[in-house]
Amino acid sequence: MTAQFIINSSLVFVGFILLGAAFYSIVSGLQFSKRKKVIAELHQNLAVGSEVMFSGGLTGVITDLDEEFCRIKLADKLVIRVSRYAITQIL
Repeated sequence: MTAQFIINSSLVFVGFILLGAAFYSIVSGLQFSKRKKVIAELHQNLAVGSEVMFSGGLTGVITDLDEEFCRIKLADKLVIRVSRYAITQIL
């Protein structure tokens, strides 16, 4: 093997790595955009009386809602105040 062959092989390898990284960043960017739209739509559809789930798996019913926070009834006599952005799903 000559030095020129090793250099050319290395450049081809680096080119494939860069191409793969570019493809990965494009695909992950598109997925992030889709997820961002879904979350924005979810927060627009929040309403009093909706049953919701948090990222940790807790579920409850919205009893009060404002711009930043909402009150969630988890059980009888148990109401918590959380950021509306902690809600990940409307059930």
